Amino acid sequence: MPTVSFKTLGCRLNQAETARMKAGFARAGYRLAGKDEPADVYVIHTCTVTAAARSESARLARTARRRRPEARVVLAGCAVEVEPDALRAETGADVVAGQADKFRLPELLGAGCAATANPRQAPLFDTTRAWLKAQDGCDFRCAYCIVPAARGPSRSRPVAEIVTEAAQLAARGHRELVVTGANLGCYADGDRGLIDLLARLERIAGLDRLRISSIEISTVERAVVAYMENSRKLCRFLHLPLQTGSDRLLAAMGRRYTRAEYRDLVRFAADRIPDAGIGTDLVTGLPGEDETAFRDTIRLVEELPFSNLHVFPYSPRPGTSAADLPDRPPREVARERAAELTALGRRKRAAFARRFQGRCVEVLIEKVDADGAGAGWTREYLPARVAGEGRAPGQVVEGVVRAVQEIRLCVEPAQVSTSNIEH
Repeated sequence: MPTVSFKTLGCRLNQAETARMKAGFARAGYRLAGKDEPADVYVIHTCTVTAAARSESARLARTARRRRPEARVVLAGCAVEVEPDALRAETGADVVAGQADKFRLPELLGAGCAATANPRQAPLFDTTRAWLKAQDGCDFRCAYCIVPAARGPSRSRPVAEIVTEAAQLAARGHRELVVTGANLGCYADGDRGLIDLLARLERIAGLDRLRISSIEISTVERAVVAYMENSRKLCRFLHLPLQTGSDRLLAAMGRRYTRAEYRDLVRFAADRIPDAGIGTDLVTGLPGEDETAFRDTIRLVEELPFSNLHVFPYSPRPGTSAADLPDRPPREVARERAAELTALGRRKRAAFARRFQGRCVEVLIEKVDADGAGAGWTREYLPARVAGEGRAPGQVVEGVVRAVQEIRLCVEPAQVSTSNIEH
């Protein structure tokens, strides 16, 4: 039985698509290789959002080739869609497959047309949580972003297809699903939008928690907040990309909001759902980012109740309009600014975690320590450790936070609901 190994870089959408690719390989008669087990096929599901991600994708392909020269090495996904010839030349990969071809890899490797992934077959996840792809592509064309070139225009899966897949995943034992897309707020199936989809998913038996990936400002963010406020299953965490706190840079980058509009939205969310976790993306070193612009970002982040910051230095991507813009800060300055924002993010995350001292939280167990205690995540997207023995992945545990260690909640369990996850 041939074996296949996967390495996935980048976003949750990539994770969801890797699970679909795994299902296609399983249907074609492949076995998923264990950790550190040599494989017959190595699939690197690439990312190209940053130069670092693109370079890492190529490095992993070269490493796989050195590790087992007789294996087939495959590069798939976003980086391949943007520059297939360059990556093939750099890595010597046997197959490079863009977005359209990556779901028919067994066929491209010679397994026959029957090996093509069945869209009605549930993706295969080896994690407690599962990712549910609802939408792909983006029409916004922000100046710094390569996603429209890598994933094409916005398009959505039908509600019925998504619900069927979600029900299959819930029946398999996945009690939390993360709904994801390249620009999820633009989801549309006829006259039904993201809120309609969430309402339908919430009715699935056996599904305890729903979570959503990033929501772009200027889409359905306020409707999501209003829905979240009264939802039984939608986790209370919002990821609202900011990128920069400078109005001048927001306009130059083609973002569809001002700092005041962003501030108003976060305050709206915090007023409606005071305990919600709120995360954001921030980029340092954008073209034209002087010290004044960076300090505008720092002040806005300090002002707002963020619980999680995803910070990275800007890397120019060929094919985007920002790649040719002048006045880009030196790389070391961008890194220093990223480090300052990251440190600020750690302080804000720790302060958010301390708010839950002595309070009841719900934790989905994802891993078990050597002593039998469970580790997982709360609905607010805080890491937690659940004391006691007998924990197992897939348990949903309610308990009281007895201590906070930096950002991790130490929970004493009060009630346990169990489920076996089938991998």
